[in-house]
Amino acid sequence: MRDLNCLVTGASSGIGKEISIELSKFARHIYITSRNIKNLEVTHDLIIKNNCTCTIVPLNLCDENGIENLAKQIFEKDKSLDVLILSAGIISQLSPIDSIDLLQFNKILKLNYISNFRMIKSFHPLLKNSKNSNIAAISSIKDESKKYYWGVYQPIMTALNELLLIYANENRNTNIKTNIFCPR
Repeated sequence: MRDLNCLVTGASSGIGKEISIELSKFARHIYITSRNIKNLEVTHDLIIKNNCTCTIVPLNLCDENGIENLAKQIFEKDKSLDVLILSAGIISQLSPIDSIDLLQFNKILKLNYISNFRMIKSFHPLLKNSKNSNIAAISSIKDESKKYYWGVYQPIMTALNELLLIYANENRNTNIKTNIFCPR
């Protein structure tokens, strides 16, 4: 299993950081991405303690062409990717739909949905080149306690879940496995 080549988004803190560290016990190499370079350096140091090589990729997933350029660079270097962890995301203030700030809505939509769509699309060729590849997305499940004030986050995460389910069905007969994890 030490042959795994992995990429983790949102690896500077929280679930993404913890997944990166845990994965480093089994992986050969991990690309870690985030906007926060200082925190990525901490994650990097914890990863290499597990005898796993690591590349820090300072990246704002919402930047135009950033994801696509990263996929091209990894393709040129490695030709394949075994594990893609999609854990970058934001949740901001909860409020009634009529008071949702459109700029904040667009920011959450870009990071929590559109960037994940772009990651899946851009890294699909690398995942196809792996003998057994896995995508795992950190998401949220519909929850009856989220009936009020979740008008931005919850619909976007529901859309992400649907995107991943469709991708899983489209790749049912391939080497690509798709998982959605919804921590509580």
